[in-house]
Amino acid sequence: MMCRILLCLAFVVTALAPLDITGQTVGTRASLDRSDESDLTAAVIVERALARAAEQDESLIELEFESVGESKVESLNGDGGVTKTEMTRSLRYPLEGFLYDEVVEKDGNTLSDDEARKELDRKDKFIEEARAHAARGEEYEPNEMDVGFDRELMERYETSLVGSEVVRGHICWVINFEPRDGELPDNRRMDKALNRSTGRLWISQDDYGVVRVAFEMQKPFRYLWGLVATLRHAEGRLDFERVEAEFWAPVAFDLTLDLRVFFKGIRRRIQQQWTDYGHHDRVAAAVKPVVGFP
Repeated sequence: MMCRILLCLAFVVTALAPLDITGQTVGTRASLDRSDESDLTAAVIVERALARAAEQDESLIELEFESVGESKVESLNGDGGVTKTEMTRSLRYPLEGFLYDEVVEKDGNTLSDDEARKELDRKDKFIEEARAHAARGEEYEPNEMDVGFDRELMERYETSLVGSEVVRGHICWVINFEPRDGELPDNRRMDKALNRSTGRLWISQDDYGVVRVAFEMQKPFRYLWGLVATLRHAEGRLDFERVEAEFWAPVAFDLTLDLRVFFKGIRRRIQQQWTDYGHHDRVAAAVKPVVGFP
């Protein structure tokens, strides 16, 4: 579950329809041996970051926390001007062994009776499907478009160490990535976007946590998901913050999409923020204010 990067197409469906504790002691890991960092390469840094991310996943620490989310979806014209804005506020909390986002406000207003009823139906369906998969011993993927920071993702890329940079007080290695030559995995709908994307990783020199991911899709492609469309361009950035010594959590996401659906161009900018991270207490989180977008 850690570092659900949600690259490129994870928000196409949406588009169409911090605590800095640097200096805290980090648990000792054999995979994060820092005894000789003079010869560190991009491959070694990424491998250690993957090991740290896997440990976070296996610990299920994400399920100990809740947060408040705010989403803004802007429709853009050909000149980049905003023609429409939709705002959503939600609560993210553990449910049936997963993190669930419950919408509580739209455009600054509490949900209408009809909207609240639909939201409850959505939650009931989520619970039903999660339990059904568990009963069958099957893995449940609530959003099949999610992309995790794992070896399956990174093995498709060539990486290079291009320097260091401070991001929100974290001293980071900066790693470029671009698709490898030759045949790449193409088993999922998301793979076409991943195989066309280049970007950068900012990895904390303190504990190998991913602090930032930036990406840009370099080539358009056509797809058919209930409609004939071409994703012409996608560019985005996802930031993480260390909430506790073993837990890096997403705090901000910014994605711009340029689509063509049949003969109509569609441009969207999607921004998300997650605030008020704390141990699970959903009632308290519901009344806390959310930091708005600039």
